[in-house]
Amino acid sequence: MFHLKTKRVLSNATSALVCVLMLAEVGTQANAAAVPSAANIEASDVVSSSSGYPFVCDDPVAIRDRMVNQHTSAGLPSLSDRFLSLIRIPTGNQRSNSDLAKANLARDVTFVVPASYGIRYQAEKHRLTVNADLSGDDNQAGILLKKTISGPSGRKLVVAPEARSKGFIQHIDIIELKAGDNKKTTIHGRVTLSPAAYAEANGDYAIVLKGHLVPPYFSDRIDHSDPTDDEPTDITTRTSRLYVDITAIWLISPQRGVVLSKALRLSK
Repeated sequence: MFHLKTKRVLSNATSALVCVLMLAEVGTQANAAAVPSAANIEASDVVSSSSGYPFVCDDPVAIRDRMVNQHTSAGLPSLSDRFLSLIRIPTGNQRSNSDLAKANLARDVTFVVPASYGIRYQAEKHRLTVNADLSGDDNQAGILLKKTISGPSGRKLVVAPEARSKGFIQHIDIIELKAGDNKKTTIHGRVTLSPAAYAEANGDYAIVLKGHLVPPYFSDRIDHSDPTDDEPTDITTRTSRLYVDITAIWLISPQRGVVLSKALRLSK
C-alpha cells in the first residue's frame, strides 16, 4: 500500500512577488536607452497601494473567473453546472464574452511573468540581451501565465491498470495568454546595463505584458488522459486561454523595483 500525499506545484508562484512594486526613475546605471517615469505608468484597479506610484498586475485566475461568471450569468445554470463550478471544472469546450464592461475588463490588463531563463549579460559591452521563451515546459501554444498541478503522479510507483484504484489522479490547471492570431511566445530585446546595476539585480528579472482582451476573449478546454505504461496516472487538464492584443512589453527588476526597458518585442 502506498502512502499518498498531495503535491502542489506552482510554476509561476514568483509572479505574486512583483504584483505591487514602486517604480523609480532609472538613471544611467540602469538603462540609458529607455528610462520610464513612474508617473507615466497607468495603474490597474485590481490592486491598490497608498504609497507613491504603484505598479500592479492582474491575477489570471481572477480574470478567468470573471469571464466564466459573466458567461454563466446569462442563463440559469443546471444542477450539474453548479456542481462542476464548485470543483472549478468548466462544462463547455469554449466560451466567449463580448460584454467586457460588465466583467470590469474593458480596460488594459497587465500580467507579470518571471524570466528565469533566456537573459544573458555581456559585461564588456554593458549589454543585457533578452531571448526568453514564455511558453512553459510543455511548449504551450500561448504564453504561460499560471500552471498548477494537484495530485500524485504514479510514474515508477504503480502499473497503469492500478493507477486509479491506488489514487494516482492528477488535475492540471493551465492559464495561458494568446497574442492575437499568432503563435509568438518569445520575448526579444537589448538593454544597456552597467555592471553595478546588473549585480544589484542579482538575476531577478520579470516580463510585463500589457494589452487588452480581443475576440474571442476567452476559451476553456478540458482534456483527459487515461493511465498508460509510460505515465500511470489518471490526468485531467484544464487549459484556459486569454486572447490579448499586447500593446507593451517591459523588462523589470522586481528586486530593485524599476523598469529596465520598455523596448522589448514578441516573436516566434
